[in-house]
Amino acid sequence: MLDSAPRVTAPPVKAPAPPRLRVLDLLRFCAALAVVLFHYGETRAWGTTHAFPTLSLVTMFGVYGVRLFFIISGFVILMSAWGRRPGAFVASRIARLYPAYWASVIILGALALGGLITDHRPTLTELLGNLTMLQHGLKIRDLEIVYWTLWLELVFYALIACFTAIGITYHRCLAFLGGWVFLLVIAHQVNSELLEAVLIPWGAPYFIAGMALFLIHRFGGSLFPWLFVAVGWTLAVIQELKAGPAIVDRLGEGLGTALVIGVISLIFLVMILVALGRFDRFDWKWLTTAGALTFPLYLFHHHIGFLLIDWLHEPLGNRVTLPLVVLIALGVSYAVYRFVEKPLQPRLRAALERSLRADGGHDRQGG
Repeated sequence: MLDSAPRVTAPPVKAPAPPRLRVLDLLRFCAALAVVLFHYGETRAWGTTHAFPTLSLVTMFGVYGVRLFFIISGFVILMSAWGRRPGAFVASRIARLYPAYWASVIILGALALGGLITDHRPTLTELLGNLTMLQHGLKIRDLEIVYWTLWLELVFYALIACFTAIGITYHRCLAFLGGWVFLLVIAHQVNSELLEAVLIPWGAPYFIAGMALFLIHRFGGSLFPWLFVAVGWTLAVIQELKAGPAIVDRLGEGLGTALVIGVISLIFLVMILVALGRFDRFDWKWLTTAGALTFPLYLFHHHIGFLLIDWLHEPLGNRVTLPLVVLIALGVSYAVYRFVEKPLQPRLRAALERSLRADGGHDRQGG
C-alpha cells in the first residue's frame, strides 16, 4: 500500500537573486556616457574633426569605456549565471538584449532607407542579418558601428551557457579561467581562426578579470583569483600597446603609453574596489534607472546624435549643441527603456521560460 501511494514532487527551488550592486549601474552608465562623448567629440558632423580641441584631450579616453563594459560584464554575467540552468540563463540574456536592439535596428534601418542616414543604404540581407544580432558571424555589415561589441558579448554568453550546463562551482571557475588563458596563448601561437573566434581575444582579458573579481567578491580574496586578475591586466595592457592606440600617436610614445597603462589600470582598480565591497554604500535606487538607460544609450546615440549635430551646430553653435544633443540622446534612451524594454523584457522572458517547459510532460508521456 505504501508503494502505491502517489509521489509528490517538490517544485524546483529557484536560485535566490543575487543582491544588486548599484555601483555597477553607475559604472555602466559612466562607461556609456564616455563612449557617447568620445563619438560626439570626434565626429565630422561638426564640419571639422577638431571642434573641441581641449575637451577632446579628455573625451578621447572615452574609447576605453568599452573595456569597462567588458570587465563589468565578466563580473555580472558570472553572478547572474551562478546556480542557473542553461535555458534560464539564455532566456534572461535574450530578454535583456533583444527588445532594445530590435528597436534600434528597425529605427536606424528606417532612417537609412528614408535617406536621413546617407553614408550607407542597407540591403534587405543586411537588415535581416542585423535583426538576428548574428551579423558578424554571418559576415554581414553592421548597420550601426557600435554593434561590433555585441558579437563579443554573445560569444561570451555562449561560453557561460555551456559552463552552466556543466554546473558552475568555484573550482570549476578556476579551471575554466585557466583553460581560457591557456587556449588564448595557443590560439595566438598556431594562428587558429577557429580558436580566436571562440575565445574572443580582444575582450577575453576583461571578461576573465571580471569573472575572477566576482569570485573574490563572493568567496573572498585568495591567490588563484588574484592571479587571474593580474593575468587579465597584463594581457589587456599588452594587447592595447601592440594595437598602437591613437592616444600614443596623438600624445607621443612616452606620455601616450603611460596614459594608456594608467587608464587600463584605473579600470581594473575601480573594479577591484567593487569586488572588495568598498562601494557598497552606493545604494541609491536612482542608480538602477541610470543603469537601465545604458544599453539604449549605447545603441541609439551614434547615428541619431550625428544627425542632430549636423542639423544644429550651425544655428546653435558647438557649445550649445553638444550638451543639448547629449540630453536628447538620454531622453531617447529613457523612452526606449520606458516604452520598449520595460513592457517587453518581462513578457519575452516569461514566454521563453514557458517554452522551455512546454514539452516536459510530452517527453515523460512518450517514455
